[in-house]
Amino acid sequence: MVVLELDSFWVEEANAVLELMTGYSQAELVGNPVSLFVPEMDHGSLEMALANLTEDGITLKTTLQRKDGESLPIRMNFSRPFEYTGRRFVIGALRNAAREREMEQRLAAKRWALHAYADVAWTLVRAQSSATLLQEISEAITRDSPFVLAWIGFVGEESDRAINIQAEAGSAICYLKDLQLSGSENFSVGRGPVGIAFRSGEAQLVADVETDENYEPWRERARNAGIRCMVTIPFQVGEMQNGILGVYSSEPNAFGPVVYEAFQHLAQEIGVGLHSLRQREQIEQERRAREAVQHQLTDALTTAMKAIAGALEAGDSYTGGHQNRVMTFATAIACELGWREDQIQGLRMAAMVHDIGKLAVPREILNKPGKLTVEEFEQVKVHVEVGYHILKDIPFPWPVADMVHQHHEKLDGSGYPLGLKGDAILPGARVLAVADIVESMASERPYRKALGVDVALSEVQSMAADHKLDAEVVRACTAMFREKGYQLPT
Repeated sequence: MVVLELDSFWVEEANAVLELMTGYSQAELVGNPVSLFVPEMDHGSLEMALANLTEDGITLKTTLQRKDGESLPIRMNFSRPFEYTGRRFVIGALRNAAREREMEQRLAAKRWALHAYADVAWTLVRAQSSATLLQEISEAITRDSPFVLAWIGFVGEESDRAINIQAEAGSAICYLKDLQLSGSENFSVGRGPVGIAFRSGEAQLVADVETDENYEPWRERARNAGIRCMVTIPFQVGEMQNGILGVYSSEPNAFGPVVYEAFQHLAQEIGVGLHSLRQREQIEQERRAREAVQHQLTDALTTAMKAIAGALEAGDSYTGGHQNRVMTFATAIACELGWREDQIQGLRMAAMVHDIGKLAVPREILNKPGKLTVEEFEQVKVHVEVGYHILKDIPFPWPVADMVHQHHEKLDGSGYPLGLKGDAILPGARVLAVADIVESMASERPYRKALGVDVALSEVQSMAADHKLDAEVVRACTAMFREKGYQLPT
């Protein structure tokens, strides 16, 4: 602190801080003009500012000339003038601007580090792949920050322990061009901070690449890229201690304790997040592999079912065509109901062979032009039991055999073969029941002509009203024809 007499600009009082800053003793300061420690080139601007001092005071940036000749950038804050014993004075506080600027830079670095940490945390949550995760982390570290380069790499298992950089970002990315790094001390490229960090398992800080002896092999490369400071942090992914995070700054001493610790925690989070993501990726790969096998199995089963249906059609052309039409129709109803694709696939498979059991019914009964006797109808009813036993041991991923078994059941228990009621009947069997009735009534049969779609729809609506068929399925079926112009397959 300094007290100046405004008329003469002489020092009236000086404290110990001013002594320390200027190198002059209090005796040398008091009674001498302020020009003693302010360079001649700044005299005029300082005196003019003090001469026009207002009630609000003033802040000046100038240079302090120490007794030993060293110059320091300073900030001078002057109070409003005051009078004492008829003289006018002003109090000034001097601050080391270089130290303030350094503190500001360090605070900024802390903010940037914490901001980068937050960005990385968000990236860890939403990343969908390892490559995306690593790249977005590198970009988060270097976005709007003093960190001009960030990279993430992994030490290989080969004898040279070469480091494979998998993600990089920043304005100094040119530093990495043709750069070779290793985790082995048997190679010169592995004896720097990166290799030491890997082998020791501890972070390595280079406060200033211009003065660090171990950094000499990379110094010229760093100069060309505008790099002055760097930190290398190893991290573990699962059981493997082979990850490396490198962060570089254009300012020396950029990694203070808070920033340094933040990046150490960040590296650990990268390892944990990457391990979790790789596990998810592995699970996803296994799921896709299972799906591929399932698709192959489904295709094989579909081919087999088509072959069986073809055999049925060879003995009864009506039944074969009926199954195909019901399959297409039932699939359309399921789509109208908003079923998932896997549900629809199961229904499609069941519909394709829902009358497969008719292989056990005599042809003369199936093709009889007149009305069936009670005994003959009982023989026809057996086809659902036969179909169930044909299909029950085939490893379908859906309850195909049960849907075939139940497609003549009714919600009120009046159907066959088990007399099931309500929720005991599978959704697929309910759709099959409606599709089977409508297609059968609307198509020509050996014993009668086609009754038409309108008659068929009226019948299933009546059965739904009597709680025999699923009302929701019937509504969807009716809407397809009357509101959307659906046509039965031919």
